[in-house]
Amino acid sequence: MSIHYCSEVIQDLQKAFESCDDYDVIIIAGEDQQEIFAHSFVLSTRCSYFKRALSNDWEERDDDGIIDYDQYNNEVILQCLVAADELGLNKLNEHIQEYLIDNEEYLHKDPVSTLQIVGQHEPFENLKDYCLEVISEEPRILFSSEKFTLLDKSIITMILQRDDLNIEEIDIWESLLRWLFIHYLKINKDESSWSSEDLSNVKQTIKEYIPLIRFYDISKEDFYLKVYPYKELLPQDLLSDILRYHMVPNATPMLNFKSSRNRKFDSVLVNNNIFKLFIKWIDKKDNKYIGKSTPYRFILLLRGTRDGFDAPKFHQLCDGKDATISFARIKDSKQIIGGYNPLHWYQNSTYASTNDSFIFNITDIDNLDTAKIGRCNNPNNAVYYHPNYGPTFGNGHNLNAQGNNWHTSNGNAYPNINLSGNFAIDEYEVFQVVKKI
Repeated sequence: MSIHYCSEVIQDLQKAFESCDDYDVIIIAGEDQQEIFAHSFVLSTRCSYFKRALSNDWEERDDDGIIDYDQYNNEVILQCLVAADELGLNKLNEHIQEYLIDNEEYLHKDPVSTLQIVGQHEPFENLKDYCLEVISEEPRILFSSEKFTLLDKSIITMILQRDDLNIEEIDIWESLLRWLFIHYLKINKDESSWSSEDLSNVKQTIKEYIPLIRFYDISKEDFYLKVYPYKELLPQDLLSDILRYHMVPNATPMLNFKSSRNRKFDSVLVNNNIFKLFIKWIDKKDNKYIGKSTPYRFILLLRGTRDGFDAPKFHQLCDGKDATISFARIKDSKQIIGGYNPLHWYQNSTYASTNDSFIFNITDIDNLDTAKIGRCNNPNNAVYYHPNYGPTFGNGHNLNAQGNNWHTSNGNAYPNINLSGNFAIDEYEVFQVVKKI
């Protein structure tokens, strides 16, 4: 005679489940992360998935445990980083962060998604610091992104707090407004269409960001055209002091606002990408320059509109200095021309010999593909010194600076880089190039 005890066994199992006695598995499920206590014997007996998951053979390796990150896009790699963190895979977490740091192009392709993820996970602190440093050097990869308005408030605050953000303050102000109006407030940027309620909401929302903007570093023209239309958003004492600062000769700020940002490269002509191109040329590297920090410091010695364009001023400020790079903007264009001299400048009307100098022509500074470099092929006539000339390269000369006019000819010290004739320039700069120790 057979006796069926199925119902009693089920009842006993239910009691064990409800009492959580002797549980050895915790399952976390649902949006509220509810903990479910279970028994591995029951799970593995009744479910093939748990039988495998709870066995010693759960771990499965493909390609001998080697991950080829190059097969995956930025989104997938970031998802793997989050998963590694949640699963406590610390070594994998470290490796993914190292890979992203060594392959900076991922940040360039999608800076917003990268920042959103690394900014929300404390274990990604190193990667977050690196991302913020890169963006501080090249803020336009973030500020010009179509996804910029999707950034979280905490990320915007982190960015605006940076003292080394290498971008004009007026661009920061306009980007902040764009983010506020589209992402946060979802109202029209045209202040004339605002209701009193709209104005109140905007003032309340922007209030915490006002101290992060260096308003005194915005030119009076930009302030009048791009900030003053939103004067209702500024505290009255700040507005009055900025107006006094711009209207009263030799006035200094009275309010205790943040000091000017320390821009990495103090140039009004070229951006960080151009400086990285210069570094690549100076180091004679064909590969794209990628690094957490640049191997050189660029110290501004002369700016034409600030110091003058004449040769005596050039020699006063630049003679006797180590390696320098000089460049000028052709009037009413985006074209930059110039040259690199690894030697000192002097006034003694003679040629100097070097194999490391070069001249260059960048037709459009917004497009690095238009850049051409000419390396010296006649080292005995690489650089020319003269008391009446600014930076001059090659015999003939391949590139010659005389005040606001720069000239090129068919000299034979450098190859043709599509420069010919005379150029009127409206700005030029000379930087000393110092190798970091």
